[in-house]
Amino acid sequence: MRGNDERGQDLKADEVLVGADGSRTGQEAADWAAQRANGRGLRLHLVRVVPAPWYYRVPAEYGKAVAGAEVLLGLERDRVAERHPTLPIGTNWHPGEPALVLSLLSVGAEIVVIGSDRSADSRGEGFGSVSFQTAVLCQSPVAVIPAPSVAGRTGVVVGIDGSVDSELALKMAADEANRMGESLTVLHAVSKVLPPAAAGSRTEPGYSRKPDPRTLISEAAGNMREKFQSLTVYEALESDDSPADVLIRAAEQASLLVIGCWGRGGLRKPIGSIAEKVLMRLPCPTIITRPAPRPAADSGTQLQLPRVTYGPTRGGTRG
Repeated sequence: MRGNDERGQDLKADEVLVGADGSRTGQEAADWAAQRANGRGLRLHLVRVVPAPWYYRVPAEYGKAVAGAEVLLGLERDRVAERHPTLPIGTNWHPGEPALVLSLLSVGAEIVVIGSDRSADSRGEGFGSVSFQTAVLCQSPVAVIPAPSVAGRTGVVVGIDGSVDSELALKMAADEANRMGESLTVLHAVSKVLPPAAAGSRTEPGYSRKPDPRTLISEAAGNMREKFQSLTVYEALESDDSPADVLIRAAEQASLLVIGCWGRGGLRKPIGSIAEKVLMRLPCPTIITRPAPRPAADSGTQLQLPRVTYGPTRGGTRG
């Protein structure tokens, strides 16, 4: 099997893509991804990324890394298949940087799932983690799964602020809560620090005039109750200097937290400051939503993968 094969096959949006690394959090991520794929009638795609050939001083070491990746993928596929015997599971490996490979694949994935490899410390060091880089670079929604899993978690929490990005998060959170049979808490945090006078006058995409907080949360919750009539929806309005802290506290016992990637900030960074802080201190499985990617000019960078054969229990790559 080769990482770069002429018979490249694009991922489809009916696949859940998960990064496999053999770690405990990696297994938690694979289990979470498998449960999601199984519940939604999707396929599961396990990807193992190995360093590129130039990384190794001795060429034979690259071959060992590839062989190790194949073994790891086979073991992980079998472990997941034992729990989900009817789930189509595909596997393949690819050389490169994990976050970059996953980001290139994310264009065609329904969602990318990855375990939280490490958290930022009190000085903010930790932004080099693969999970953070993946959340920053991917063009699809990204689910970051912490470990260990905590029993007794319940409910889905979503943070909204009136932006287009938070509307996407709200819709996804409601859909997830409805699918999981759990309640939805719609949370809006009002900063104690007054924003600049011009803060509500920006007109760039994703930034509209900020409505009254109570009206915002009432309308958002009402729309979801109307769309999902069997869904229990709670409203929460909090005042705090740090909306990220509010989200983290609210989701400490939740099954899932959903937030938009940007929010109301004027700067279009790869990921907003609130999402950034939440990823540093993951309270629970967290989904970062993304708007649909815009068509981009061909940059000449393509990711070619071996053709993937799917099966209920044997989904390995055949190249």
